[in-house]
Amino acid sequence: MAAIAVLGATGRTGRVIVDHALARGHRVTVIVRRAGSFAPAPGSTVIVADPTVPGSLAGRLGEQDAVISALGAAGRGPTTVYSAGTTEIIAAMAPGGRLLVISSAGLSTPASAGPVTKVFAAALHQVMRHTYADMAKMERLLADSDLRWTAVRPTRLTDAAASMNPRISLGATATIGSRTSRTDLATYLLDAIDDPHSYRTAVALSS
Repeated sequence: MAAIAVLGATGRTGRVIVDHALARGHRVTVIVRRAGSFAPAPGSTVIVADPTVPGSLAGRLGEQDAVISALGAAGRGPTTVYSAGTTEIIAAMAPGGRLLVISSAGLSTPASAGPVTKVFAAALHQVMRHTYADMAKMERLLADSDLRWTAVRPTRLTDAAASMNPRISLGATATIGSRTSRTDLATYLLDAIDDPHSYRTAVALSS
């Protein structure tokens, strides 16, 4: 049983992560931006803090065994949610702490991808350019930190049931599937907390 903080818990993905963490018996600290936006469940504690505000997380993450960020931007316009939130998370964590963030498989295209996939990826990158730019900045912040971090890059998220055989690419170098169930993502995030193979790298994931 671990003490885990989850940011972005009011979103569809964040709620699945919290539910799975509690089901495993973890003690979960849920960090939300607005009071009343998350109903506490047994085993959870809710803290109100806006992680994009400087100093908002000070003193709140140092005792956690792991921190999971499911922070996300609304829409496709310019955003700093990923980088600003990660800046505050890093500042609030103890040196060497365990941090897992949700990024996107769209940040890079494996060399082994076929021509159709590469064309689609290029088009998607243009559409999502603001989001991807801020995610890339977030991952650079992780790389410059002293944390045991993992940037998990799922493909398009769905509410489908868990897969019997999710595809995982350490280093995000291999071609994976086009969709990822939120259940598979939550399962991987929790399984990876104590997996040293996933430390300080990006991991591509699909169902």
